[in-house]
Amino acid sequence: MPALNLSWGMNTPATLGRLSELVLYIAQRTKGYADFGAVKLNKTLYHSDMEHYRVHGRPLTGAQYHRIQKGPVPKHILVAERTLKERGALEIDTTSMTHKRIAKRDADLTGFSEEQIKIVDRQIERLKSMTSTEVSDDSHDIRWHAVNHQGRIPYEFAFLDGTATPKDEADAGELAIEFGW
Repeated sequence: MPALNLSWGMNTPATLGRLSELVLYIAQRTKGYADFGAVKLNKTLYHSDMEHYRVHGRPLTGAQYHRIQKGPVPKHILVAERTLKERGALEIDTTSMTHKRIAKRDADLTGFSEEQIKIVDRQIERLKSMTSTEVSDDSHDIRWHAVNHQGRIPYEFAFLDGTATPKDEADAGELAIEFGW
């Protein structure tokens, strides 16, 4: 079988910087939404990156995404948030059930185009009226089923429509084992 050349994202200072600024932007945009916490933040980032890749052939942040129980998340989200907290730019409300993010400064969007921010805004709008459980369940599509727990999700999965039959899920599981995803 020929080798697969997939795009997995990167862990670079530039990627971490873009991810961090979008965390702040999403926290700013959702400050009036009581239940827009960790799950919705992570899925907003994931869906924004995948949509940008599908439309433009490159990711929005370039972050690596991996599969966890509640759906895809940026692999280095905790590093980004910890750095933002240490710099006084982000607070996490651990008293709220959703662990809402609170921006303590404006996001620096100079590295993003207007179209890129519109993609993020569309994802925020799409997810805002859903519960965190619904957002998590929505992300458990064929792309999520195709990788093992903690496995990386390639950006090329953006071209899949996300729907899966039981056979698709079984086939995806077999591919994950075969390719070590």
